[in-house]
Amino acid sequence: MNLPQTFTLNEEGYTLIQKLILFRIEEDLSYEHHTLRLIEEKQHNIAQKSGFVHSLNKAHKSHAATKAIERIRKKEEWKACWEAKYLLLLPEMLRNAPTEKLISQYNETTSGRIQLFLIMQEVIHTPIYNDMDHFKNVGEETYFEAHIDKISLMCGFGPWGKKIYKNTEKFFKDIKDEGGKMLKWGITGLVGIGSVAAVLALPVIAPAVGGMLGLSGAAATTAGLAVLGGGSIAAGGLGMAGGMTVLVGGSSLLGAVAGGAVGKMLSQIPQEAVALSIIKIINLIRYLKSDDNREQAETMDALIQAQNMFLEFKQQTEREMVMNGIYSNKKDMMQMSHILNRAFRQLIHT
Repeated sequence: MNLPQTFTLNEEGYTLIQKLILFRIEEDLSYEHHTLRLIEEKQHNIAQKSGFVHSLNKAHKSHAATKAIERIRKKEEWKACWEAKYLLLLPEMLRNAPTEKLISQYNETTSGRIQLFLIMQEVIHTPIYNDMDHFKNVGEETYFEAHIDKISLMCGFGPWGKKIYKNTEKFFKDIKDEGGKMLKWGITGLVGIGSVAAVLALPVIAPAVGGMLGLSGAAATTAGLAVLGGGSIAAGGLGMAGGMTVLVGGSSLLGAVAGGAVGKMLSQIPQEAVALSIIKIINLIRYLKSDDNREQAETMDALIQAQNMFLEFKQQTEREMVMNGIYSNKKDMMQMSHILNRAFRQLIHT
């Protein structure tokens, strides 16, 4: 793959993604503790009163407190497991680096600023609670939009955190409305709680990418994970450390296909995964063209690269659908056409 350097992150970029995901987890836990304190205060006030109604209120508050304590317990255990799995494996120097310092380093250059936007986008598309190891049904993130607003402000992008989320959500709604019930894998719920982004965790993706390299079985999976930067960051924080690069902003999939390595890969990958890769590129293009990007002249090359990546992907995919029949039925082909055309309309109206 001949990808623009903008779409590759080193260990510092990967570390910053993990730290910002951790920030969301900690903000969520902080809110849970705040909720528990409010319940306990009300319990204390009710305890001073007597009567049938107050007895009912006591029982209600006691039940609410028990549920809050259980949510906190589950989320704190999940956080500890998550940190052990993703943060503790990082070099100590990076693990201990302040988040603000890492952000400021990216803000020092024009290319770094673009990468910071891509980092923020990956964080926004990452479900902070997912089924991991022996953890199931940990719960949902409360006030997701408030958390990504804080992250967007920390990174210096103002309202763009919410814009990314809203645009991605609208894109998925539009392609679902256009495609009706054609979707093979099914789009459910909102991006914010990870039900769309989590589709990238499906095990078919890595073997499919490895298969395009002429491999099969475990070798295909391993090679596929390497090409994808260790797996999809947007599927729960996976990535490559140890000096290897992490591919972001939809570059792994679009770059591979646009580079001509298609084969049967697209037919094996959930179309939601393709759609999420596409909308990440479109979100970047929208930002680079916006008045909020005060360095439009300096970022023109990056804008052209991002546009070319999508247009080459669209052209190559359409060619493969027509010439080589990469989809086995008309419904899948029509759905992919909906995805590509909706993204193209966003591109020309940006």
